[in-house]
Amino acid sequence: MMKYPGLLDEDVSRIGVQESQMLNLISGKLVTDLVKTSLGPKGMSKIYIDILDEDTLTKHGGAFLRKIDVDHPAAKSVIEAVNTVDTHVGDGTTSSAILIGSLLNNAKDLLNMKIPVTVIIKGYERSLDYALDVLDDVKIKSNNLDQKIMKQLLITCLDGKALFDLYESQEKILNLMIEAISTIADFKNNYISIDDIKIEEKIGNISETQLIRGTILDKTIDSSAMPKSIDNPKILLINESLETMQTKSESEIEINSPEQMSQFLIQENTDLEILVKKIVDADVNVVISRKGVNEFVQESLAQKGIITIRRVKYNDLWWLEKATGAKTCKDIHKISADEIGHAKKIYEKTIGGDKMIFVEGVNPKSVTLLLRANSKRYLDELHRNALNGFRVLGNFIENPFIVFGAGSIEGIIADKIRNHASTIENKEQIVLERFANSVEEIPLTLARNIGMNVIDTKTQLRAKFANSTNKIKWYGVDYNFRKISDMTSSKIIETTAVKQQVFNTAVEATNMILNIDDVFMKNQIDNTHCHVDGHVHAHHDGGKSHNHFEQEGLEQRQMHQYY
Repeated sequence: MMKYPGLLDEDVSRIGVQESQMLNLISGKLVTDLVKTSLGPKGMSKIYIDILDEDTLTKHGGAFLRKIDVDHPAAKSVIEAVNTVDTHVGDGTTSSAILIGSLLNNAKDLLNMKIPVTVIIKGYERSLDYALDVLDDVKIKSNNLDQKIMKQLLITCLDGKALFDLYESQEKILNLMIEAISTIADFKNNYISIDDIKIEEKIGNISETQLIRGTILDKTIDSSAMPKSIDNPKILLINESLETMQTKSESEIEINSPEQMSQFLIQENTDLEILVKKIVDADVNVVISRKGVNEFVQESLAQKGIITIRRVKYNDLWWLEKATGAKTCKDIHKISADEIGHAKKIYEKTIGGDKMIFVEGVNPKSVTLLLRANSKRYLDELHRNALNGFRVLGNFIENPFIVFGAGSIEGIIADKIRNHASTIENKEQIVLERFANSVEEIPLTLARNIGMNVIDTKTQLRAKFANSTNKIKWYGVDYNFRKISDMTSSKIIETTAVKQQVFNTAVEATNMILNIDDVFMKNQIDNTHCHVDGHVHAHHDGGKSHNHFEQEGLEQRQMHQYY
């Protein structure tokens, strides 16, 4: 590191142009290498143990990279890019990490060949445009109502993951997920909101995983005197408290006699009785509140056969609106008919040792997938897998175009770009060839993870495409027979949306890192501490006794409390 006395502060250092570029490229590649072995159905899982000694077991590249703490900005950029893919399309996180790492590694070689950064960036952008054009040309239009295609997409996404491997009857979980998506999707307008699917987790037997056409509340019915089950309930959702509220400012009531105390309590109950009467008059038999319901109200409503459920989360109230058609009541004194929801049944049931409330909708616009597994570790992984599967199906409903998987689409794109590169005369030709090599790294990593020889695989893959003339042949890695095969006869398919997102994100993240040509760093000070007066600051030699004011006569502050 270089110092510039008189120009920069003493604690500011400059790394330098060449060193900065190389460090950025190496740091980004190191991060992506962490998840390469997780690609494909035969990929390996990772375990991350945090500072609290809690472990995370996953094959999900994005989830693992989110867990690890990195300091280098380039490494952070790669992780953010992978998270972008996960957020938007659910699948393809490990593929995007591998592509970013390969592009960075090839960029390092190109820089060593004295090819300017601007040429590399322009070449990568040109390659991206061409790759997306190829993807657009070869994509296959499908019908988003086709449940057979949905099932094949789920198998491709989940094969080798916990949600698929742990089930004895894999057909069951596939059918549950397809039913969930089909219940909430607007196929006519190609629209779906994955947020309409709630995923609940409970310790138990994995075979007891089930789908509820409605929602589940991790709550109990407020009083044992209330019914435990009601058919065809009328449901009122409120955001008001059914108990005596404390005033926002300090206030006192002066009571001078027992009669006044009795009168005060009677008045409190009278106010609540008015609310109870309004609820009874609205002809509802279930009241679900975000806030409290006191014992007097519970007892009064229980006598009328009305169920109350208090302190429900805001998100649960939103899901209940979707499941029952109710609207959160704005004013209990003016309950309107369109605010009241309807359900097929509401009942309390014990799940995994805990009581839960099931609300089964008549024509629900939200559903709940109740996941069961024998440990929290597996439940977390099942949750991630289910969310990925739902997002893949969501992509298909919104954009019903598919391509064959197992590295076949990457093989086609790499072959097309390599052929296109031969028509370019300047240095960009080398960049396009290296881009094609980077894309090809995805099927080669798949082959490596199932035990195939990478060099032989590369040779066979290129030979297959060279002999395919002008016809589109979907040659990919057949992991069942460990060889290069035409994947059109397989059930391995992926949505076009996932591939588009992977390519766009990978090139954007790579070019952003390539655009950084220098790094300035301020020396870090680890002695951050807090004084007893609440003052937080940092300085060198943190153990030295000191005060905050260089004035005589001021009392010395007490010892530091380090965190």
